[in-house]
Amino acid sequence: MIVEKKKYLMPIPAGTPYSIISEAVNKFGVELTEVPIKEAMIDDGNPPMMWVLKGDYENLVKAKEFIIEKLKEVLKKFE
Repeated sequence: MIVEKKKYLMPIPAGTPYSIISEAVNKFGVELTEVPIKEAMIDDGNPPMMWVLKGDYENLVKAKEFIIEKLKEVLKKFE
């Protein structure tokens, strides 16, 4: 019997550079996907979408830590 690991979703902060997202996807084996925003401010029949990373819990935690560190490095350039 094959047991498939449960997949989790992690929202990506708005403004995260695509280069950082791409590096996290490749480094931690997670997937970039889109999901509808549940609390949309308007209803025109097409819910707005947001990017999320999808994967197992452990890899998403590692990807989150990686993204946070990379964003800190980017922000240091503006000090």
